Amino acid sequence: MQSPRKPAGEPGNGSADTAHVIPMDTLEPQRWANGRGWTREIHREPAADAPETVPWRLSLADIEDTGPFSPFPGMERHLLSAAPVPLQLSIDGVVHDLRYTQIVTFGGTAEVATTAVHGRARALNLMVRSGIRGSLDLLGGDARLSVSAAFATALVVLDGIVALGGRRLERFDTILPGAERTRLTLQGATVARVRVETSAPDAAPAPAQHRPRPAPAGRPHPNPHLPADLSSHPRIRSSRP
Repeated sequence: MQSPRKPAGEPGNGSADTAHVIPMDTLEPQRWANGRGWTREIHREPAADAPETVPWRLSLADIEDTGPFSPFPGMERHLLSAAPVPLQLSIDGVVHDLRYTQIVTFGGTAEVATTAVHGRARALNLMVRSGIRGSLDLLGGDARLSVSAAFATALVVLDGIVALGGRRLERFDTILPGAERTRLTLQGATVARVRVETSAPDAAPAPAQHRPRPAPAGRPHPNPHLPADLSSHPRIRSSRP
């Protein structure tokens, strides 16, 4: 797994070997081209040999209205519902009712549209170029972890108490782990883990899935704000680094 490049010129973020934090409140919102919502780009990874080609991109979108998504040929998309607001998507004619932290994956040329939204929904979006393996999954509960770029490409705080090396993070703050291990503490938390494998450009992309991925069975989640059907999403037991 390739460690993402760290944005330069921001104080206190360290080198490419250390973890870098991207605070949510530093992300500049930009209006969608169709005016139906806002997006905040968290990270864009340029290709070393072709800066105009983006191997992967991570963003947080506000969805306020119904309407079509923009197509992204040559990309695979992973979308996580990141707000406790029901979000209904039509993907190639199949309707999906997404609830908080549910994930759906689809191709960049799929016909996708928001068909119902109650309030302001939010979606964490990972887009990876065809031939690159990318995934979103969830970490939850109480844990003490030692994280590096081998563990995750990025970690996005969704709720609960999350601290990196003693620094408490806010909701939607993003960690870009470095080569060095850093202590991460979760207390009743939910964190989205992004993993992107760019070291094998000839690797086949994962097949598109037009169905939200169900969570495996497990113990109840300690966070009372999560809906009951998400009480069993993946967790990490408390451990020492």
